[in-house]
Amino acid sequence: MTRSRTVYISLGIIIMLAGCKIVDAIIDTAGPVPRLPNWGYLTAEMNGVNWSTTYKNAYQVTHGSTTYADNPKGIFYALTSILYSSEGYDRQQLLFQNIPFSPHTGRHKVVSCNPYAGCESSDKLKVTLFELLSDGDVGGDCFYATDSEDNYIQIDSYNERTDEIKGRFQLTLVARIPRSSNVLPDTLRFRNGRFHTRIIEYKGRGG
Repeated sequence: MTRSRTVYISLGIIIMLAGCKIVDAIIDTAGPVPRLPNWGYLTAEMNGVNWSTTYKNAYQVTHGSTTYADNPKGIFYALTSILYSSEGYDRQQLLFQNIPFSPHTGRHKVVSCNPYAGCESSDKLKVTLFELLSDGDVGGDCFYATDSEDNYIQIDSYNERTDEIKGRFQLTLVARIPRSSNVLPDTLRFRNGRFHTRIIEYKGRGG
């Protein structure tokens, strides 16, 4: 894998999860759908309900990207999945950060890391769920892992030739207090999480 590429943290895909079919596409400029890369799938039950069906007629986007850190020094990759409403507005963004490249496979513990508590420079693997409201540009609640639960991401395979990653995850996330919107419950339990996607280089909007 080429590690000198420019990478962006804002992530996305258009993907219908029926049968977990892998799709590879750049979204057309027509309509409200963002122009973002698309490859693979991410599925999970959130509080017993399929997370991808949280919004009626909604769609989901998912992929990985490389991240470079000066403090702490290192090369990591991120995994993001975004739920959009049927109108094309961001609703929930699930972001894993600082997934280590080495070893390429294995189970990695996800730690509690609230950036409001000053942990943004930590090299620990962390996850955040951001909620967005209105037309996607109004911030809602943020959810972070709680250390009292068994939170992990399991990398089952990594293909250096194609940059494909496949794995599983389990999370219990709690809302940052005070709450902003109360649209979602205080605690979000992600179970039976699975994903198969790629680490993608892309140019973003207009690229």
